[in-house]
Amino acid sequence: MARSARNPAVIPLVVFAGAVAAFAGCGGGSEEVSAEELVQKGDEVCRGVQERFAEIQAQPPASASEGAEQAGELLRVADDAQAELREIEPPEELRDRYDGYLDARDEVGDALERGKQAAEDQDGAAYGR
Repeated sequence: MARSARNPAVIPLVVFAGAVAAFAGCGGGSEEVSAEELVQKGDEVCRGVQERFAEIQAQPPASASEGAEQAGELLRVADDAQAELREIEPPEELRDRYDGYLDARDEVGDALERGKQAAEDQDGAAYGR
């Protein structure tokens, strides 16, 4: 049986990308929306993110450089979604919670950036951090 030629350093990136995809799921102008509209608009943005993440990750990267490219694509999608979500003005009573949610999504973006850098550096150990 032939052994896969895939780079073992890429395996942690695939696991990392899957974890990020799980965190990418979520619950545009600057006019305040109702709680119901907030959920509806947020869900719409997040469905798009989930679809794009699935497309990007449909084929595991065969090398660290492909992994870095894939992480970069995931980061762009996450950043675009974050910008869309920041354009939604939540009702006053939900503003603090919504801002906290967006801050948590910023942390996911930071993790994606670290994963991209680790792949570029071919640093498999950095994926676990």
